Parts: sequence; C-alpha cells; structure tokens
Amino acid sequence: IQIFSFLLVFGCAQVTSLNLQKHQFGKFPTKIVWLQVAGFSEEHLALLKYSYPNAEIKTAFEKSLCVGKTWEYDLYKLRPDASSGFMAQITGKKNIKNSCSDFDHRPVWSYVLAKGYKAGVFEGEARPEDSLLKARACAKEDFLNGLLFWKMDETPPSDAKYFHVEENANFNPGEIYYDRSCLSGDCFSTFSNNVEKTYEVFSRNAKNYMFMVRNFEYARHLRNGAVSKAKDELNQLNKVVSYFQNIANKRSDFLLLITSAATRSAQFPQEGKQWREYEKKGKNFVAKRNNLMGTVLVNGARAENFCGVYDQSEIMSRIFSGAKQQGLELTIINPFD
Repeated sequence: IQIFSFLLVFGCAQVTSLNLQKHQFGKFPTKIVWLQVAGFSEEHLALLKYSYPNAEIKTAFEKSLCVGKTWEYDLYKLRPDASSGFMAQITGKKNIKNSCSDFDHRPVWSYVLAKGYKAGVFEGEARPEDSLLKARACAKEDFLNGLLFWKMDETPPSDAKYFHVEENANFNPGEIYYDRSCLSGDCFSTFSNNVEKTYEVFSRNAKNYMFMVRNFEYARHLRNGAVSKAKDELNQLNKVVSYFQNIANKRSDFLLLITSAATRSAQFPQEGKQWREYEKKGKNFVAKRNNLMGTVLVNGARAENFCGVYDQSEIMSRIFSGAKQQGLELTIINPFD
C-alpha cells in the first residue's frame, strides 16, 4: 500500500522533457512557423560555431528540441532540386515532376485556411524556377489562393505592390508584395529584419496562423563557393531561428519547424594552415554534391513528431498527427496521387 501511495503521489507529478528541455507532449500547434532553407545541413553550423570566441556557445539551430533526418528522394530522382523537395514537403506528395503539374497538388496552407487559420509566405531572393510564384507563370494561381505573400526580388513586375520594414501597411490575402528596398538592384533590408517585421504585422490579432519562410540564397552561395556570403546568410537565418525560438519558449501552442532540401555536403579543411586560409579567405571549403538526406529541426508544439528518420513527403502530415484536437487532424490516404 505504501509503494502504491508513493507512485500515486510522485509518479503523476513527473515533468516531461525532450532533449533535456521541458516539453509538453501532444499539444496541438495553433501558431505554426515553417522555415524552408535550401542546401542547409546541421554540419554547416561550423561556419558560425567555429568562429565564435568560445566553441561552447550554441547557435540557435543547436537549441532545437528535436532533430530529424529525411530521405530526399521522390518517384523520379534520388537527389531532386530544392524547389522539388520543398514542393514534396508542402504537398505531402512524392510524384513531383518539377513541372507545372506540381501545382495541381493541394498545399499545406489550404488545409489550415479551411479551418480558419491565417496563412502567409515570406520568400527571399530566388530564381523564377524555384519561387512559388512559378504557379502564376503556370496559370495555376489557385495554388496560392488565400495567401499573404511577401517577396524579395530585384526585378519585380511593373505593376508590383510593395512593402518596406519601416512602413506600417495593411496587407490583403491573395496579393503579392515586393520589398521596396530591392529596387536599386540590391536589397538593403536584411533577410532577418524583413522576416521579423513582416511576421509582426502578419501575426498581429491573429489567433491561429501558419507563416512560411523560404530561403534559397544560402544554397546559391554554397554552389558558388562564396564562403563569406554563405556565412553571412547563415547568420541571418540564425537570427531568424533565435527570434522564433524565443516565441516558442513562451507559448505552448507555437510550432517552429525548420526543413532543408537539396542539402549540400560540406567539406571543411582539417587543421593548420588550410583552416587559417579558410577563415581568412574562404579557401579549402567545398560544398558541391547534394546529400541523400535532409535535416529537420523543431521547437515547440508537437516537436516530438519530427524526431527520427522518414521521407520528406511525410513532414506535412506530422504537423497534424496525434490525438484529435479541434478537428484539425488530416490523413493523407495515398501520397502517390
């Protein structure tokens, strides 16, 4: 009887944790922020971490509650490009052809919009073939229905609507807003500042929402071997992650999801003179080949759903998987359709 009483009193008072941090399991996310970072792998954090005064200092990425690995293949390629990988993630499909037919699939925001959520996408600089705005060129504008969309682009269309971080403006779903600071040929507003200020306006007075951030610039710098620029871009992303982690730490219903696609395998120099040249001039660093697996880092509500190894097409369903709450769970019957 004494043992039973002890278990009853102390066993039920257990504090649950994930990655040695306090965590509430099974909490449904009503506020979702999803960062898609092309080319990124957790090993790339050495670009920042090994430049810190103390190697014990953690980057924001390292403070994630859960780490997952995703197989990046689809039905056509073992190493699809980043835009195809991200399309598989946001539609839950494997039959991604990197063509206009991809926009016939139903995107993740259409599910949450139907449940009264607000949905927005902030997209940094990207090639036209990588941008979600390719849906317009494909005459598949339904794919973007209901979205608030912000875009960094040095060559916006002549009839473009604009935003600027220093301006207070109202934004309407279904419209695309271009960064006014990019009009001179270079974007003077930083990626992190744009994301944070846009999010503040987007999330104001919104009870439930999904906010997606897409970055292709980091991968472009890796492809070009521009180590200094890649490092600067990764630092911008680290600031964004830190900003949203602070929110996730204060709200049990907030999910921060970071995913990669077309992950680049980075080869750093080993030591000595080669490492000094890498630090000073960006030499002896190679990131040419795509990996077979991508990276997932998560904080907040239902972070536990993303630990482990799985196909990248499963990411969308893992946001909604779990005990039924608020009728938002979804089941993808056939991911190959």
